Amino acid sequence: MSTPATVIAAGGVVWRERRGSLQVLLVHRPRYDDWSLPKGKLAPNEHVLVAARREIEEETGQQVVLGPPLGVQRYTVRKNGATAPKLVHYWSATPLDGADFQPNSEVDEVAWLPLDKARTKLSYPRDVDILDCLGRVVPVSSTLVLLRHTEAVKRKDWESKDTARPLSTNGKNQAERLTAVLGALGVNKLITSDAERCIATLTPYAASIDRQIHLWPEISERGYHEDPSALAGLAEKAWKPGKVTVVCSHRPVLPALARELGLRVGKFSPGAFLVAHRLSDGRLVYERFTAP
Repeated sequence: MSTPATVIAAGGVVWRERRGSLQVLLVHRPRYDDWSLPKGKLAPNEHVLVAARREIEEETGQQVVLGPPLGVQRYTVRKNGATAPKLVHYWSATPLDGADFQPNSEVDEVAWLPLDKARTKLSYPRDVDILDCLGRVVPVSSTLVLLRHTEAVKRKDWESKDTARPLSTNGKNQAERLTAVLGALGVNKLITSDAERCIATLTPYAASIDRQIHLWPEISERGYHEDPSALAGLAEKAWKPGKVTVVCSHRPVLPALARELGLRVGKFSPGAFLVAHRLSDGRLVYERFTAP
């Protein structure tokens, strides 16, 4: 008998500050008669960040943006008459509005509670462990998403100037899927190389939020080759308090650009990205993702 596939789920700890203290949002599920953190299974081909935001919003009625990761839970569940492993990813989440909760078949009640009361109300110790991670990663002062452009037409198949080389069909699809991912992170400032493949990577998201894309020629392959020193000072422009900024560039430029921005240097396949949250005490919390 084959082992059942791992069930992948995502959710978060929705939090707000009231009178100097943190409150978190718990959900009551009538099917299990328990109090837990909002979460749910990924839809087919759904990105884990998009799933976390969707599940939180469906279960709580709150529109949110995701912040730093809070860890994962691993346990077993019953699936098709057998036992299957389950993996649940959690992020901190901040509400965008004061939407009213509407009871439904999955969640019939929600409660905003101070941390100490939430710890005692939660039905599962594993949820308490996730909740206890919240204070270590909030508040966030600014967030930076460092992105390599999605898949482009191969150089050997393009006869015009390289800066005009467009995205491939797969790259265009990746850019469309990236829209929901950047939305889940609440990206509100867009910076890119002036090469067509970088601009096209961010164009669908820019259109979805009606925001301008800022072009930085110095982070293009041509601009960096002509003057590597032009990267100096870009960190101050990219890290903006209260902003969630995406910076889109190219594989040959990304190592030097990452160092200038104070980020970890690593390999980026087309469409891959790094998310860095700068906390109020100056620490950075990182995540890396492949293309959506």
